[in-house]
Amino acid sequence: MKKKIQIRNRTIGENQPLFIIAECGVTCNYDLNIAKDLIDVVREAGADAIKFIFWFPNEIMSDRTITYTYETIHGTKSENMYEMLCKLRFTLNEWHELKAYADEKAVIMFCTVNSPGGIEFAEAISLEAYKLSSWDFNYFPLWRKIASLGKPMLIDTGPVNTVEVAKVIQLMKDAGNDQHILIHCFHTDDPAEMNMRSIPYMKYAFNSLAGFSSSDCNDETDIMAVSLGAVVLEKRLTMSRELPGHHHILSKTPKEFESYVKMIRNVQAALGVNDLRPSEGDLTNRKKWFRHIVANQDIPKGTKLTADILEGKRPEKGISPEYLDLLIETKTKRDLKCNEAISWEDVE
Repeated sequence: MKKKIQIRNRTIGENQPLFIIAECGVTCNYDLNIAKDLIDVVREAGADAIKFIFWFPNEIMSDRTITYTYETIHGTKSENMYEMLCKLRFTLNEWHELKAYADEKAVIMFCTVNSPGGIEFAEAISLEAYKLSSWDFNYFPLWRKIASLGKPMLIDTGPVNTVEVAKVIQLMKDAGNDQHILIHCFHTDDPAEMNMRSIPYMKYAFNSLAGFSSSDCNDETDIMAVSLGAVVLEKRLTMSRELPGHHHILSKTPKEFESYVKMIRNVQAALGVNDLRPSEGDLTNRKKWFRHIVANQDIPKGTKLTADILEGKRPEKGISPEYLDLLIETKTKRDLKCNEAISWEDVE
């Protein structure tokens, strides 16, 4: 497994800036103008990439009677899933136009691919990375084909266990592709089931880069993910929660997303390194608030020093109180005033 992965001009890995993705798979509403507006938001917010989804309902659904129920700002809504997905599509020409627009704005664009038609579209518009969904783990023909392309693969791990992840990583190795990032995600509202420690576990169990796909517009688990070593974060983005369709209610609005990117980059910056390194502010204040040894009363020349006539007082400059015992029983070589600092030259 490569410890660093390159997607265009962005290096993803440990000690690299977080790779922040706007998840717009359905919140673009497959309206070209909305999709371009979302790309603009990503650019202006300082995120790195935007992710859409290729939908080919005929290739993924056998039962076309399934109903999909979701929440909106106006309440619960149910739709026939097959009919809904048939509406969530761009033509290949529209995908070309969208990819060209993202390139113009220097935003990396890639898509979740869950069917052979998606691979064809992804290669036709020259996408530089693939997202593999939680729900496609057992569809090995899709994995083998994508792995054989030799491009980075961001892999959602929500409903699978260690053995199942190991199988697809071996599949990628067999295809000669070692460019994967395991993305922790979950489909639960119960904090006790979110298991954020999956992130460091996957890093060490699979010698892998790891990331996190946030399920909603809250930030607690995102901050945890960064603290636990995620190198990729995926956050839902919408132009408005008022838009029809699903996932808008779970997504950040443009201003919120801009604030989120700034906040999460600050979280990463605050992590620092595995060492005790005081900040410049701490070192400056240390000079004011640490202590040095002073005379605790007027002390005449020739006095034998004892603990009761010495004290440690602020600021730091001078002999540290940690060396107080070395001054005991020495004699002063000059008169010292109360609160005057004592130097090694003042005693014999």
